[in-house]
Amino acid sequence: MIKLVIIVVVLALAIFGIVKLLDKNTNTKLKPIISIVLWAVTILFGYLIYESIQDPIRFDKLKEKRFQVAVNKMLDIKAVQQAYKSINGKYTDNLDTLISFIENEKFTIIERKDTSIIDVEKNAAYRITVGPDGTGGYFKDIVVTKELGKVSIKDSLFKDSDRYKRLNIVKIGDIEAKIDMKAGFIKKSDLNVPVFEAKLEKAKLLTDQDQGLVAKEKKVVSVDGINGEYILLGSMEEVSLSGNWPKKYGNNE
Repeated sequence: MIKLVIIVVVLALAIFGIVKLLDKNTNTKLKPIISIVLWAVTILFGYLIYESIQDPIRFDKLKEKRFQVAVNKMLDIKAVQQAYKSINGKYTDNLDTLISFIENEKFTIIERKDTSIIDVEKNAAYRITVGPDGTGGYFKDIVVTKELGKVSIKDSLFKDSDRYKRLNIVKIGDIEAKIDMKAGFIKKSDLNVPVFEAKLEKAKLLTDQDQGLVAKEKKVVSVDGINGEYILLGSMEEVSLSGNWPKKYGNNE
């Protein structure tokens, strides 16, 4: 892109020089015509310079809009996977399983309340005699739980939307990009710990764009960008459900 700009600038300057030269040496009748043609060419090259500068700017704006759509989808996947694990103790990479889970399972709504009660065992150990109200003795803190009811996963996470039915597809206009999902277990301190990963190739979201700019995007390393070739959520190598996008796109923790 920089090379193109340099070439266009050099050509524009050369044409400008030719115009000045022709003003002194060309037949008087032809001068106006040649001057108009060459100035038109100069303007054309000026426009090409402008476009060469604007192309990356337009590309960045477009990619950010598309990446935002993809990250929103990743956040949906994260919410569903966390809900699935809270009930089943593991993650899944099967889309049909997740859809069925969303449509059929329910969250249990629990009320938790901190309170204190008489520590009968400690009082007995220290041979402390206390009254019914525990005056003069030991107390201990406990959490009292109470089930208030249940709410469906679908209503809780998606309300009136059916976007969960294409949870692994990012669709933008005519472009459709598939999110690859993996799930399994890794060993941590002799325990099998569930892990999950969702991955989307950035280039699939940019198939209709300048491939030179796409190639650069795949190599980007920036605190404000999504580094590397993929938009990633989670990991199959460590216990994490973090995303590799900056926080301007959404929560990445």
